[in-house]
Amino acid sequence: MNDTKQQYTLITGASKGLGKELAIECAKRKMNLILVSLPDENLEQVANELKSSYPIQVSYYEADLADFKALQQLTSWVKEYFTINMLINNAGVGGTQLFDKSSLTYLDNMIQLNIRAMTMLTRLLLPELKKREEAYILNVSSLAAFSPVPFKTIYPASKAFIHHFTRGLKAELVDTNVKISVLNPGPIKTNSDVTKRINGQTLYVKLSIMNAEQIAKIAIEKLLRGKSVIIPGFMNQFNAFFIRIVPESFRIFVGTAIFKRDLRKKKTNENTGNRSKRSAWKQPDPKAVAEKY
Repeated sequence: MNDTKQQYTLITGASKGLGKELAIECAKRKMNLILVSLPDENLEQVANELKSSYPIQVSYYEADLADFKALQQLTSWVKEYFTINMLINNAGVGGTQLFDKSSLTYLDNMIQLNIRAMTMLTRLLLPELKKREEAYILNVSSLAAFSPVPFKTIYPASKAFIHHFTRGLKAELVDTNVKISVLNPGPIKTNSDVTKRINGQTLYVKLSIMNAEQIAKIAIEKLLRGKSVIIPGFMNQFNAFFIRIVPESFRIFVGTAIFKRDLRKKKTNENTGNRSKRSAWKQPDPKAVAEKY
């Protein structure tokens, strides 16, 4: 049932943030799309908006890619009904927590999504991509891939895996029709919570901030040109260079100071929120209660 005349770009984590902007950038280039995200993230709405705004075909698939069975079902569906010539592994999750206070579910989900899902999707779809005249893979990593980060531990380690996996696989694919790139963005303004957290950082960090639309445009342009490592923005390129020349012990020291402060702010905000909730529960507005019932 494959339609070889219609080629598609598959994007994971496509319902919001960078994934959505990557989808928009591809749509502007008249690429047909297969959008993938978790259920209940308004993916159908995103697909419909793109179909109505651009002269392309858009399909979508909701699945938790941390579930290996769901991942296999996705790839079987793709191979049966579509011809793909581009894979963008964008889905991922992060967070700032003390390692020994993190739940096993939290840690396992990050490992399965950031590492296993990206690896297995690439392995399962690479034979399909090799059939195309030209094909592309973009794996989304992070500047965090270049250094250990206290209080994030698993996240930068998973992004380092993505970076090195992509670089190694590129060498294997050098004589094939498949071009593969790794994207290492710095801080990204995505939603209001992330923006608020970023704005609380130092001026130096703020200078590195880019919005998702800017990063998506740079990423697709450089992917199509065959750029191996894509670091968007001058400040982020400088930071990547700086990270490599500064001793690791100093990087860890700086990271500890930054993210320990973030944890304190997060705990303070949570405590404030909990006190507000308790206060509201103890002293309900009689009028509001009457209107509710």
